[in-house]
Amino acid sequence: MKLKNEREKIVFEIKRMQEMGLVINTSGNISIKKDDLIAISPSGISYDNLKSEDIVVLDKDKKIVEGKLLPSSETNLHVSIYDNYSDVSAIVHTHSLYATSVSTLLEELPAIHYQIADLGGPIKVAPYETFGTEALAIEVEKNLKGRKAVLMKNHGAVTVGSDLEKSASRAILLEWLCSLYLLSKNSGNPAIIDDKEIENVKCQMSNFKNLRSSFLK
Repeated sequence: MKLKNEREKIVFEIKRMQEMGLVINTSGNISIKKDDLIAISPSGISYDNLKSEDIVVLDKDKKIVEGKLLPSSETNLHVSIYDNYSDVSAIVHTHSLYATSVSTLLEELPAIHYQIADLGGPIKVAPYETFGTEALAIEVEKNLKGRKAVLMKNHGAVTVGSDLEKSASRAILLEWLCSLYLLSKNSGNPAIIDDKEIENVKCQMSNFKNLRSSFLK
């Protein structure tokens, strides 16, 4: 089986996200890129009984290399991101409740909490386009620039990373940030962290990352 480990990781992560309520029924999709191949969740089947052999393997031209099911309807989106961001090796796309709610209200999720720095800063909302289209893929790819996440107007969210663990943790973080914004906004006008402080937070995060790395050596 090609990309056996990657396919197993996708199944595991989908099951975990189902338990957390980030993925429901057939909504959302996950992919991992390794070399010139992409393992991606299938289209139109319930994830309840998903198995590793159900995960589809594609080449860089979106042709099926291995798998008996159709790849995700958002294959164009995944491939477009991989083609334009060489540092991305895993993508998580959800229709999670709070992220989707925010996408209907804002043009950008502001820095409601300092942890948004892990996503690069305030998160843009890509304009609405029909699901599965090249037009949607272009808008998402464009609005992802400089960030590790993007919201999709009246649709959902995308998070990226150098591995699936990072992409998935960012999906969880983004959903929490969106829920925090909605709860705070419902009570009044929440304070927003300015861009200068977000840059300070990024530096601090980098310092702690380097400190942890040196400690573990």
